Amino acid sequence: MKISLKISLKMKLTISYVLLSLFLVSSLFVVSNYLLQKKFQSYIINTQENKNYNIVNLVTNEFDENGNVLSADAFQNIGNTALSEGLVLMVNDSNDNQLFCMSDDYSEMCDDMIASMSTHMASIYPNFEGQYRQKSYDIVKNKLKIGSVTLGYYGPFYYNDQDVQFLNVLNKIFIAVAIIFMLIAAVLGYFMANRISKPIRKVIDKTREIEAGDYSDRLQFTSRTNEINQLINSVNTLAQTLERQQISKKRMASDYAHEFRTPLATLQLNLEAMIDGIWEPNAQRLESCREEILRLTRMISDIDKIVKIENESILLEKTKFDLKMVVDQIVLTFQPSIVAKNISLVTQTVECEIYGDKDKIIQVIVNLLSNAIKYTDNGESIKITVNKYSNKAELIVSDTGIGIAEQDLPNIFDNLYRVDKSRNRSTGGSGIGLSVVKAIVDSHGGSISTKSELTKGSEFIVSLPR
Repeated sequence: MKISLKISLKMKLTISYVLLSLFLVSSLFVVSNYLLQKKFQSYIINTQENKNYNIVNLVTNEFDENGNVLSADAFQNIGNTALSEGLVLMVNDSNDNQLFCMSDDYSEMCDDMIASMSTHMASIYPNFEGQYRQKSYDIVKNKLKIGSVTLGYYGPFYYNDQDVQFLNVLNKIFIAVAIIFMLIAAVLGYFMANRISKPIRKVIDKTREIEAGDYSDRLQFTSRTNEINQLINSVNTLAQTLERQQISKKRMASDYAHEFRTPLATLQLNLEAMIDGIWEPNAQRLESCREEILRLTRMISDIDKIVKIENESILLEKTKFDLKMVVDQIVLTFQPSIVAKNISLVTQTVECEIYGDKDKIIQVIVNLLSNAIKYTDNGESIKITVNKYSNKAELIVSDTGIGIAEQDLPNIFDNLYRVDKSRNRSTGGSGIGLSVVKAIVDSHGGSISTKSELTKGSEFIVSLPR
């Protein structure tokens, strides 16, 4: 049976900070300790060398200018001094004849000293490769060699009790500093993890509210972390979009409930009157019923279009065609409507070949131009512009009509959204034209935007990749 252990983000971040600090402090401790050991070993070796030179100087002082020994007993005293410092003294004359050897006179004492030093170093460093060593120095006076001193010692270096105590104190200080830094890292890690996870926790709570259907509130705080701010903005945008869609669906349900109710009620009254014999089922009354049925059919067709847009991908049959030529043909088609309303239509187009679904692009232009004509009063003007760029084509349809209120602009591309709240289909339409336009433009990888102001007209800008 596999058990999945889930850890919170705060705990993961805290553990990460602690582990990183542990790694850094441990690395610093190892490197510092290694460098300290190397430096201290060099210091001990230099100290040993200074001791050797001191003994050599003492022995040298016991010779006169001619190389004669001033006092043979002095070598014994110097030998005892050297032995107390872990050195075995041997003195030879210029002909390498032995004048004094501490190991000959005190062999057992010298052996015990070296053995003790070896045992002591092995207790500190079990794998330490130390051994008895000898080093010779010339005795020189008046630039002439008058003898030599050989010193035996345990090497390459030796730690006495004071040295070991010094190193132990340093190691304890290092360990204490490491523990302190670890505690500081844990506290800082918890603090930083809390700062990062707290806003994420709020975002999670908000997404759960959205999941439960509450889109009203927004996240009102910001973070110093750029990615978290992006997450906050995304959640707020999601809530705003879902709220707008919810309002749109409620409005759609209300609109169609109202519009289905009217023709159905009319049909019911007419049919009941004819069934009861109140009205004679003549051609005029039957035609009236037929008109109501056709009206219901058109509304159902609108709903089918919306479902198709939302649930299916728009299939494109792309070819190369000239956008200017398409615009000119559509303008000719709408000429009767333009003349009937005495609208001044200006086209400012250039030849611009694009690769797209010609029929779908025609539908976009037709919808935009028909809306412009519908909402432009008699005597006003409409302008269609085609701009050509290196990588895109731009279609602009502008008018001097009634315009769109600022609060309606974010919703005009939503399904069934109509600026005309009176539900008058003769002016407001079904509310699916612009949503179809946006779906077609999006499927081509383009974009559509709107600029509008009440009583001053509207401008729709369509950008399509060439």
